[in-house]
Amino acid sequence: MNDLRATIRRKSWFTLLFVLVVSVLLFALAQGSRIHSDWSDHQTSSLSSATLQVLSSLDEPIQIKAYFTAGLPQPYGQLQQFIEDKLMSYRDAGHGNFGFEMINPEDDPNIEASLTALKIPKVQVQVIEDDRAQVRQGYLAIVIEYLDKQEIIPVVQTDAGFEYLLTRKIKKLTGKGKQRLAVATGFGAKGLSDLQTLQQLLRDDYDFVEVDLAKQAVPEGVKTLIVDGVDEKPSLAFRYHLDQFRMLGGGVLVLAANAEPDLQQGFAVLPVDSYANDWVLHDLNVSVEPGLVMDQQASRITVNQQQGGFAFRSVVDFPFIVNVVDINQDQIITKGLESVSMPFAAPLLWADKGEGKTTLLKSSDWSAVQFGPPFDVDPLVNMRERFQGLMLSPEALMLAQRGEMKSAFAQAPDEMASANQGKHLSDTTKGRLIVSGSSALLDNEFIEGSNTVLILNMLDWLSHDEALIELRSRGATQRPLEPLEKQGRTFFKVVWIFGLPLLLLMLGGWRWLALRQRRSRIT
Repeated sequence: MNDLRATIRRKSWFTLLFVLVVSVLLFALAQGSRIHSDWSDHQTSSLSSATLQVLSSLDEPIQIKAYFTAGLPQPYGQLQQFIEDKLMSYRDAGHGNFGFEMINPEDDPNIEASLTALKIPKVQVQVIEDDRAQVRQGYLAIVIEYLDKQEIIPVVQTDAGFEYLLTRKIKKLTGKGKQRLAVATGFGAKGLSDLQTLQQLLRDDYDFVEVDLAKQAVPEGVKTLIVDGVDEKPSLAFRYHLDQFRMLGGGVLVLAANAEPDLQQGFAVLPVDSYANDWVLHDLNVSVEPGLVMDQQASRITVNQQQGGFAFRSVVDFPFIVNVVDINQDQIITKGLESVSMPFAAPLLWADKGEGKTTLLKSSDWSAVQFGPPFDVDPLVNMRERFQGLMLSPEALMLAQRGEMKSAFAQAPDEMASANQGKHLSDTTKGRLIVSGSSALLDNEFIEGSNTVLILNMLDWLSHDEALIELRSRGATQRPLEPLEKQGRTFFKVVWIFGLPLLLLMLGGWRWLALRQRRSRIT
């Protein structure tokens, strides 16, 4: 009996020692090798194909200087290690044209002086030492140098989105300058003065210009045209200039709607002219169907309420700001996105099917259409009452077309013939078009979160500049849960409340019986 126990004890110690030795050897081997395996979702720990493409196109060396103060508390210490590992990946993929160094500014006072000259700020972080909370200052900055040009990331706050930020800066340094983007005006369309947030978002990558299509064609050099919120019937000249820009291969973003939000008056909408969207059907083969889409899978808003002489704020689901999770993952524009908001959207429909036409965004199966005008968008109306008696079905909210397109005009209109000098284009094979059912998508109040990524992706795609689209959408920040039917919710409640404890009891009983049988054999 004692000999058997001694044998079992020796085998256990030998097994433990063997596992420890093998683990140490594997760790040492991994530390000295470049072999790695990326098990992260969407492969976010590996460099994307867009980054590899940018690095492979480098024709001159690029140098990165990462200024990180040593000894900062977590999570900044972990962030520093992440940055160093990521820069090593860049260096390996740069084929000799990418170099970097990690610098502690506290090692040399001259370095701190140079950072001050570059207007790189110190970051204040809280440190707990000797049971006391203290505030410490440090640097978390990156300087990118290429030829005689320089780009700065003054503060690296998080590892989320770092690869996109760095690759975007490198592409900007090594690229050919900014793209030109035109915004159409007239017939109620929103101009640059209405799109301040959009301009701030894109100022590093795009130069903006306004164009009155009723009076002139789109200027040369423009890659993308935005037509946002036409609320009355446009002129023939407006339509023809837009049409010919499409035939030249220019990308067009049309934001149509049946109603415009009037947030200055609370939650209200102003209906557009009943003929304002006819040209979209005639020229672009997209039907803007009547009504506003309501979805029980909605975004949440805060509203002010007055009751019994007391004012208070409450959070409610607002079905007219659709929380879209039915997103086309086969298209590069929307690939990787998990949810976006579509405010006050009209349902869309392709007038005819064809190659290159697709649906990017759809509402959920719990959506319906409120017909009008007038439209009742009061956020305090009970959701069940609002949807009672309505037919529920998903609605298309954003459409896209790529490739071959035909002109909506057989020839130039008579009043345009002299100005056009007979250069009418009847078709193109390089066309790009996106039609949104929400004209409020680019409004200052709605450019946030995943909507920002969607807008940037759309404009890059329309400008034929797709390098950063895939990279921008990596690393999802939201994980929306799919809604369950009542039967599904009941099933999971039963499983977690009764099934899991029963399973644990069964495993415990099986283990007890196994030990008892083993004890009997030993005896």
